[in-house]
Amino acid sequence: MDVRLQMARICYSPDFEKLKPGNLKEIPEILKCFSEFLGKRPWIAGDKLTYVDFLAYDVLDRNRIFEPKCLDEFPNLKDFITRFEVIPVILLFIFSFFFSP
Repeated sequence: MDVRLQMARICYSPDFEKLKPGNLKEIPEILKCFSEFLGKRPWIAGDKLTYVDFLAYDVLDRNRIFEPKCLDEFPNLKDFITRFEVIPVILLFIFSFFFSP
C-alpha cells in the first residue's frame, strides 16, 4: 500500500486514537526499507537530486511529524533529511510564510 495513503487514512480517521498504536509499530519496518534502499547514497536515485527525493522527503517528514523519534535508528535517513532541508531553495521555502511545520 502507498505509505502516504496509509498515513492519511489513519490521520483522518475518526478512529485515529485506535489506529495510531498499530501504525507506530509499522513505522520502523517502513523506514528500514527506505534506509536500506538509500544505503550510503546521498540521494534516492544516486548522486543527483531527482523528483523521487521530494517524494521520499515528504514520506519521511510525515512520519517524523507523526512520531518525532522515528528516524533515530536510521542515521542515513536523518542525514538525507538534513541534506534536503539545506538546499537553498528548500531552505527559503521552509522559512517562508508558505511553510507550516
